[in-house]
Amino acid sequence: MLEWEKRRGAVMLPLQRKQALLAYLADKGAATLKELSDRFGVSEMTIRRDLNALEQEHRIRRSHGGAVYQEQTQGIVLDEPEITVKQAINRDVKERLAAYAAQMFVHSGDTIVLENGTTVSRMAERLCHLEQLTLLTNGIDTLNWFRPYATDRRQMICCGGMFRDVSGTFVGPVAEEFFSRFHADTLFLSALGYSPEAGFTDPNLMDTQVKKMMIRSANKVVMLLDSSKIGKRYFSPVATLADIHVFVTDSGLQQGDRERIEESGAELHIV
Repeated sequence: MLEWEKRRGAVMLPLQRKQALLAYLADKGAATLKELSDRFGVSEMTIRRDLNALEQEHRIRRSHGGAVYQEQTQGIVLDEPEITVKQAINRDVKERLAAYAAQMFVHSGDTIVLENGTTVSRMAERLCHLEQLTLLTNGIDTLNWFRPYATDRRQMICCGGMFRDVSGTFVGPVAEEFFSRFHADTLFLSALGYSPEAGFTDPNLMDTQVKKMMIRSANKVVMLLDSSKIGKRYFSPVATLADIHVFVTDSGLQQGDRERIEESGAELHIV
């Protein structure tokens, strides 16, 4: 059963509805405004705004009175891998990046944000030597990695929200509002894809909305991204090179990408 079918009759958040619209159009191929309005229980004006946004992201093509699903021909990846699959890909490289970032960019007394990417979350178990730390996260894996080391002086604060099992993250307005309340020294961030045209991207809108709020809350943004993700593009933008301060990756980085990153002003670390 498709996700939009599970949610029929339930009140959706705008981001949920937008993803459900895309799933419906991918399944049906095309639909009219009236059909979509009836299906999702909102006005045609609301549907029109959602379709305009999807068209700007090159996911659908507007037609007279409706929309047509746009087959992806520009390297956009639609499916979100299960977290166990993500954890297994380039495990050694991810461990190395996590260890490097924990050593180089975290200091006793810092307030940091760790999201739940399979590279960033592994930083948590490498922070036990710090005498004092405040760690903010929206990720269940990050929480579990750090839990054995949490004390009164090594504090961990996890947001609430709706839990997405496929990513192991808490998302939605509650999670977004949580990160708007805090100020962090450094955010450690990752994504499932990076391309020069789209920047850093992820499959899910609700996850990327929380990441964007994390970016606003931090003085410094450190992006950890293994080179296998470069050239891949997913549905929803997370950030651009201009939004980050440090880019940590591995030696698989191609020369052209290296030059582009360095020209952006981001501090490049190849581990």
